[in-house]
Amino acid sequence: MKFIGSALRLAMAGALVFCQATFAHGPVFDCYIEGDNQVKCEAGFTDGSSATGRKIHVQDPSNKVLLEGEVGKDNTYMFQPPAGNYSVVFLGGAGHEITIQSSDISR
Repeated sequence: MKFIGSALRLAMAGALVFCQATFAHGPVFDCYIEGDNQVKCEAGFTDGSSATGRKIHVQDPSNKVLLEGEVGKDNTYMFQPPAGNYSVVFLGGAGHEITIQSSDISR
């Protein structure tokens, strides 16, 4: 009986370590309108690592890329918003893509 309890505790500890490793590095991305009517996007990762050099696309509703850029050394990307509806896509690497719709971007 003691062996089963020890094995169960060991399995639970292993599962906890696995879960922490799984969620240790996720993308963080947000965009808002600044005073000069430019959109400023901030990007990074939950573990604090930089998003410098990662691609950002601004797309129309049919997913046509209107603007393409990279996250700067300050972990931001700024652009003049296109007319009409659009989305901003952060391409943070494998499995780390986040899309924000223009309707969700505010001051």
